[in-house]
Amino acid sequence: MSDEGGPAERVRITSPLSSAPAHVRSTVGQEIDEATGVGEVYMQSLIRSQLRAALTVTITLLLTIVSLPLLFWWVPGLNDVEVFGIPVPWLVLGFGVYGAVILVGWLYVRHAERAERLFTELVEPSEPGT
Repeated sequence: MSDEGGPAERVRITSPLSSAPAHVRSTVGQEIDEATGVGEVYMQSLIRSQLRAALTVTITLLLTIVSLPLLFWWVPGLNDVEVFGIPVPWLVLGFGVYGAVILVGWLYVRHAERAERLFTELVEPSEPGT
């Protein structure tokens, strides 16, 4: 109400950006959804990162598994060494290889999750206050 007792005059409040152009800056997510060149670059970057990690794991495991029989062949005395009555080659193949596979698998999953998390943060940035 106003001081004179009559109805208050309506005031329109507008944003200073109301005169801004109607188009909105496109985000990374929109670029990917619309399959633009920029979106393809982002997707190829994620795929390349995951492929690099997968190839690293594969090559590491293949080199390790192929090199063990060669090691036992080149060092024949190693076949005769026993620990607690168990031949060393059996221990290496039974525990060492499986331990290495589990470790490399864990590292791969950790790398893949980090790459996907960074990609998600790039595509869907969170609010500064959250």
